[in-house]
Amino acid sequence: MPRAGFKSVTIKESTYRELEETYRREKEMLAQEGVGSLTAFVTRIVANHLREREKARLRHFNIYENVIRIQDAKIKRLVDVDYRNNEMFCNYCHSTECLHTGFAWGIYRKQRVTRRSD
Repeated sequence: MPRAGFKSVTIKESTYRELEETYRREKEMLAQEGVGSLTAFVTRIVANHLREREKARLRHFNIYENVIRIQDAKIKRLVDVDYRNNEMFCNYCHSTECLHTGFAWGIYRKQRVTRRSD
């Protein structure tokens, strides 16, 4: 039975052995990064994978005036994010703090750097 706040997942024994061996080989380096157990190592791998999948979900479509248009593969639609009053506002989520606005900030910052270097 897992401790409070934890859940268990069943994986193939061969996968477990591979994870365990990788953790043993990289244990010193991982400890310097704050990863002190096999559980923390596996949690980090899964979290990184999920983050990368989220990134692949969104794609910059275009920019016009103060609107950044983003293609969201998960919801299968284009999402407009307005830049107004020094904030990003997502017209889909009706929020200034969502996945789309975070992605739009990254695009906005890249555009500003590119314009400065021209």
